[in-house]
Amino acid sequence: MSRIARAKRFFLDLLFPLHCAGCGKEGMGFCDTCQALLTLIPPSCFVCKKLVPGIHGVPAGRTCMSCRKKSNIYSFFSPFFYDSAAVRTLIHDLKYRHIGDNAAILGAMLYRAIAYHGVVLSQHALLVPIPLHKARERVRGFNQAHLIAQTLGAKIGIPIASDILLKTKKTPAQMALRREVRLTNVAGAFAVSDTAEVRNRTIILLDDVKTTGATLEEAAKTLKSAGAKRVWAITVAH
Repeated sequence: MSRIARAKRFFLDLLFPLHCAGCGKEGMGFCDTCQALLTLIPPSCFVCKKLVPGIHGVPAGRTCMSCRKKSNIYSFFSPFFYDSAAVRTLIHDLKYRHIGDNAAILGAMLYRAIAYHGVVLSQHALLVPIPLHKARERVRGFNQAHLIAQTLGAKIGIPIASDILLKTKKTPAQMALRREVRLTNVAGAFAVSDTAEVRNRTIILLDDVKTTGATLEEAAKTLKSAGAKRVWAITVAH
């Protein structure tokens, strides 16, 4: 961090000190006590939400047998409920109040949950954040999924590939749409920039929140069409 950036951060901290997203205590974004109170959600099927522990050679979160023809997602992990006030605050403040520290907090939370549940991720995989359309990223100034991926990727030792999956269709925000509209809103919204990088690889899609799963499903479909061997999906919350 440059001297100017450190000075800017110092004055911002003076003007807008961090407060815990759980208890409101000043000085940190999410205190250890509040983190310990969070409910951890076990790995489950992406489609039917049936719990799928990692046993007998089946990866934790593997899409169950009866749902495999309905989805391009090989395995799914989302360890927190979005209805949790603290988790929702961390994600909201990252995206809309530009509190960048929250990305590192959320990435570290994901890492601990992955370790706790024994989710085994291939070291030969690529970690691919769900992209924003260029116009939306210019307005926001960053892609929250990419920021979270930076922390998670560093901790699990899996490289990030942020330029392989592109959002080519500008779509309304999923959160603002009815469920039935969300399912068609992202159809044809993604493209792969380099099929050689994707072919026969395991791709781990990363996003902040899963709602209907339509965004992750469409991204996985695009990657599979480009030759990806398997597509995992990880989100902080659902």
